[in-house]
Amino acid sequence: MIKIYEEKDVKRTKVGFTIQDNRVSSVIVGNQAVMTKQGFQFYVDEYVAEQIHKCELIIDGFTPKLVLKDGEALDVPTEEDEKEKEIRELEERLQQLKAE
Repeated sequence: MIKIYEEKDVKRTKVGFTIQDNRVSSVIVGNQAVMTKQGFQFYVDEYVAEQIHKCELIIDGFTPKLVLKDGEALDVPTEEDEKEKEIRELEERLQQLKAE
């Protein structure tokens, strides 16, 4: 089972599943995305959002849940991966500032 959240927080990304004819018809990812049709919306960790194609939505009673598709595995970033990503983002931002 993949952890889902009801509220936005640091390092979480919004995911929306549009439902049509009792099936998932589309998936939107991003904190600026807006759902315009019936569906389910919640927040997941950023690394899950980046790999949402490996997940499927199930409904357990009244509760939506995310599970991995058969044969899939999530790549969970290590602390070192997170630091490298932050360094890249800071370097990109520095280059943007220098270009202005």
